[in-house]
Amino acid sequence: MKIFVMRHGEAEMLAKSDKARELTEKGRQQSLQQGQWLKDNFPTLDYVIVSPYSRALQTLEQIDKIYEGQLANKTEIWDGITPYGDAEIISDYLLALYEQHSIESLLIISHLPLVGEIVTELCQKNPINYQTSTIAQIEWDTEIGIIEQIKYADK
Repeated sequence: MKIFVMRHGEAEMLAKSDKARELTEKGRQQSLQQGQWLKDNFPTLDYVIVSPYSRALQTLEQIDKIYEGQLANKTEIWDGITPYGDAEIISDYLLALYEQHSIESLLIISHLPLVGEIVTELCQKNPINYQTSTIAQIEWDTEIGIIEQIKYADK
């Protein structure tokens, strides 16, 4: 399975709550740019899992503009991938998705520190400096993952 582990775009620093923080204009542009890279290289994504936090949902919204709305009916909003989710539980969930639904490509949009922890859980290492909108492309055989590419948003 090809898994893309993405950190949300740049977000405002202050809001009513961490969950309510929204993307900045730069964050929206980063998300569009990364969405274009995804679409150019992977025209079809089978499934998307996104955090319920505003900045993650807004990141997906920008990416789905590039995919012309194709991701809307393939998206699951999951509390399990908020900043302090459990990477082992996520790995088990990904395995179940793969086995039950034959998913071949999956985008995860989440937060620090969890994005790094997911990569570590899947690949047993994490050499990634997760800046905003960074995507780790992983080939995962349900036991161990290989980081194939790291795509940073242009500054």
